[in-house]
Amino acid sequence: MSTYTFITPTLEQGPIGGHRLFTHFKQRTKGFTVINDASTYSLTQYPSEDDLKTYSAYYIGGCIHTGISETVRTAMIAASIGITSANFTVE
Repeated sequence: MSTYTFITPTLEQGPIGGHRLFTHFKQRTKGFTVINDASTYSLTQYPSEDDLKTYSAYYIGGCIHTGISETVRTAMIAASIGITSANFTVE
């Protein structure tokens, strides 16, 4: 059975507005944290340390996670939370 490297989904965040001063601000990439709470996968941007302790599993946004099993990969994709096979590469 293959294992996978998982890269969490991201969002490009930047300034809102059309004023010329907004051109000086850069966009940044913000990673979503994937959480597994009672076999249900979901995304969050700002998990607290106390919340992370209560989840079955979590994958911190903006990080590369290795050793993901085929079962976990299939469950994440089936959860329809924006994770696709493009988020995974075979190790």
